[in-house]
Amino acid sequence: MIAIVISKEDEASVCIGKELMSLQKWEELGKNIYRSGDKLMYFIEDTHLYHDNIDEEIKKWGKAEAVIFASRHSSASEKKTLSVHPIGNFGEAKFGGKSRELVKSAPLLMRNALKHLQVKAEGMDYNVCYEVTHHGPYLSTPAFFIETGSTQKEWNDREACRVIAETIIEAKNEKADTAIGIGGGHYAPRFTDIAMHKKIAFGHMIPDYQLPNIDEDMIQKAIDATPDVKYAYFHGKKGRKFKNFFEDEGIECIIK
Repeated sequence: MIAIVISKEDEASVCIGKELMSLQKWEELGKNIYRSGDKLMYFIEDTHLYHDNIDEEIKKWGKAEAVIFASRHSSASEKKTLSVHPIGNFGEAKFGGKSRELVKSAPLLMRNALKHLQVKAEGMDYNVCYEVTHHGPYLSTPAFFIETGSTQKEWNDREACRVIAETIIEAKNEKADTAIGIGGGHYAPRFTDIAMHKKIAFGHMIPDYQLPNIDEDMIQKAIDATPDVKYAYFHGKKGRKFKNFFEDEGIECIIK
């Protein structure tokens, strides 16, 4: 079962929730909880970022193999973006979750969602990409965010929200080798390109701006929270000091 979390405090999330409701029939299981096939949709009153351990709340309706948070994306650049990203904090937890703790990623499901977004958004003038690991909430179940942004206009763009809703419904675990990404910027264009053109699914991704927070303990947490990780892809030189650590863990390092 895949659980979808919709925040009533988030305009884009609400819009995506409406599109999900319109795509297929949902059985109401209780207040704010619905099921359709292998999908469970859970509406929350607060924001996603600070709603820790939501997987424990969902357990009464079944065990989720993954949790997908449908959300808005904000940025100062106001770039039109459809994105997916893993969850956690490499440093201080300024926006939910726990400091220096990562949520287990869902690389195969996340890559498949990214590919669906790219196909469905063709011709829509949206940038489709990974974002690197950032913010809360904290939970034990593999999870990721899927977002539209970066302004209120995109949060309420019915076409974009429908693309996300269709992607959530269709997303599945597609076979690929899993990897951790180290280096580059927040929107991870190099890792996005690799995922789109190779059978590589990224779990946690550590950008250059987070490297001051990274030590071997944090690298080990990224490995532990990226299921079946086989590769470490390095974008740029700044993170290469951890190359030997990955190799000692049996992870092949690729420098791009």
